Amino acid sequence: MEIGKEIIGIAIENGATVAGIASMEDLKSSSSHLIYTEMGDYKGIGTVRHDDPLMNKQLFNWPDSVRSVLVIGLSHPEDMPEIDWWDGRGTPGNRQLIDIVKKTRQQIENNLKVNTHELHYYVEKGGVFLKDAAVLAGLGCIGKNNMLVTPSYGPRIRLRALFLDVEIDPTGPVAFDPCADCKKYCRRVCPENAMNTKVPLFELINNSFNKPARDGAYNRNICNIRMEKDVAESRKRSGDKQSSIKYCRKCEFVCPVGKKKET
Repeated sequence: MEIGKEIIGIAIENGATVAGIASMEDLKSSSSHLIYTEMGDYKGIGTVRHDDPLMNKQLFNWPDSVRSVLVIGLSHPEDMPEIDWWDGRGTPGNRQLIDIVKKTRQQIENNLKVNTHELHYYVEKGGVFLKDAAVLAGLGCIGKNNMLVTPSYGPRIRLRALFLDVEIDPTGPVAFDPCADCKKYCRRVCPENAMNTKVPLFELINNSFNKPARDGAYNRNICNIRMEKDVAESRKRSGDKQSSIKYCRKCEFVCPVGKKKET
C-alpha cells in the first residue's frame, strides 16, 4: 500500500473524520503564509502574547527536514455543540484532536519508520495556517465565511496537523467550490456584520493571492468583538465560577453544505 494511504488510514482509524496530505513546499507559498506579515498585529481572543517567551523570533521556523504535512479534521456537528465549548483548558474537541495526532504519530514512527514533528497550534510558535494546509490536502475549499468548507461536513470541522520527514504525493487540492453561486447565508447571519465590507488592506494585496473570505471581506477584528461578547456573557452567567464559553458559530450552522451527511 502507498505510504500516504497508510498514514491517512492510521489517522482515520484513530478517530479522525477526514485526513489528507499536503506538500510542505506548496504550503510555504500558500496565500496566508505569504500575506501574513502584511496583516498587522492582532489582539484577538486566544492569540499569543508578543511577550510570550515561547514565541518564535522568526515566523514559520519549521524543521528543514519536513517534506509533507498530514492534516487531520474532526467533525463538530451542530447537534454536539458542547465539544466546541471552551472550558478554560481548551475544548473537548481539540483535546480529541490532540489525542488522535498523538496516537497517529506513534504508529507512523513505530510501524512505518517515518520521522515526524509536532507543530504548535499557533503559527507564531511554529505552526502552519491549517486551513491552507487542508485545502492543499484536498479536504475542501475556503468559503465566503473565511472557514474551511468540506464536502461532507461543511465548515463544521476542526483541524490539526503533523509534520512528516518524507516526500508524499499530496491528496489535493480538489475541484470543489460550493460557495461560487451561494446566497451568502453566512455573511447575512453574522451578528456583527464582520463580512459585509472589504477590508482596505486586502485591496492592496497582490491579486494573485487568495484573500481572506475569497474577496477580502472578512474583518477579524470585528469578528473578535463577538468573541469578546461571548466571554462576557459566560462570566455574567457564572459569576466567579468557571463557565464554558460558547463562542458564536452562526456562520457555520447556517451553511447548507454537508447538512445531509451530518444527519
